[in-house]
Amino acid sequence: MDTDEPVTSAVSQQDASDYSLQLNRWFLKSVGAWPRSATTTVGEKLRSTIQIIICYSLIAFVVVPCILNILFEETDIHMKLKAVGPLSHWCMGGMNYFSLLFRSREIRRCMQHIKTDWRTVTEIEDRRVMLKYAKFGRFVASLCAVFMHSGVFSHSLLQGITPTIAYIGNKSVIVHVLPCPSYSKFVDIRYSPEGEIALVLQLISSIVVNSITISACSLAAVFAMHACGQLNVLMRWLDHLVDDRRQFDAVQRRLAIIVEHHLRVLRCVTVKNGNNSDFTHILL
Repeated sequence: MDTDEPVTSAVSQQDASDYSLQLNRWFLKSVGAWPRSATTTVGEKLRSTIQIIICYSLIAFVVVPCILNILFEETDIHMKLKAVGPLSHWCMGGMNYFSLLFRSREIRRCMQHIKTDWRTVTEIEDRRVMLKYAKFGRFVASLCAVFMHSGVFSHSLLQGITPTIAYIGNKSVIVHVLPCPSYSKFVDIRYSPEGEIALVLQLISSIVVNSITISACSLAAVFAMHACGQLNVLMRWLDHLVDDRRQFDAVQRRLAIIVEHHLRVLRCVTVKNGNNSDFTHILL
């Protein structure tokens, strides 16, 4: 217990809510999906809008040619089915991105709940409980980032840099297969530098889609862990309420605080569940 004291004190002196939401802010800002507030400047809004346009353009650059390839160009059923996997990954990323942007107000409201809870809870033991769950939420968010970028991106990279022989007339050339098949009338990967440019753009698009998925998963993890922390804090308050039941006035005041805080947790959980259901359906 004593080993956690310096960490708790350090986090108490700075903005503890920022510690809880730090990774979410990094992930969401990287794709322009950080919720706007009244203090958001015009420059920040413009930068966010440009990021959104770029991200959707990169997703469309992969999705549209792949659909055309499956419908009009590829004749092998096995290759068509093989292309459905990466295509669905990019499509789900686009839908997830829309959900993040569409639900930005609810996400902002949950973040405000977290900031208010950190300001409201002042006892060191309660803050230690909240910090424990905040650490776990950050751990899950970090795990999502490592898994997505090391797994999905490395697979796309290895597939793209692995050379394959293609034939142009009577000549054989070495080409690099794209992670997601493209329509040859849109870009013919057998020729240079079209193939290399398409590969680089698809890898960048893969980073964008992975970052979107990481953003959704990290939000779900941090919000869920914060709610668990608040419920544990309420349990501690109820235990103290039972211990001090001989002082009627103090019990009345504490009971009112507990009920009010419980309602806050329920409101936050309701909004969180609405966001998580969207993200879960899309991820599945």
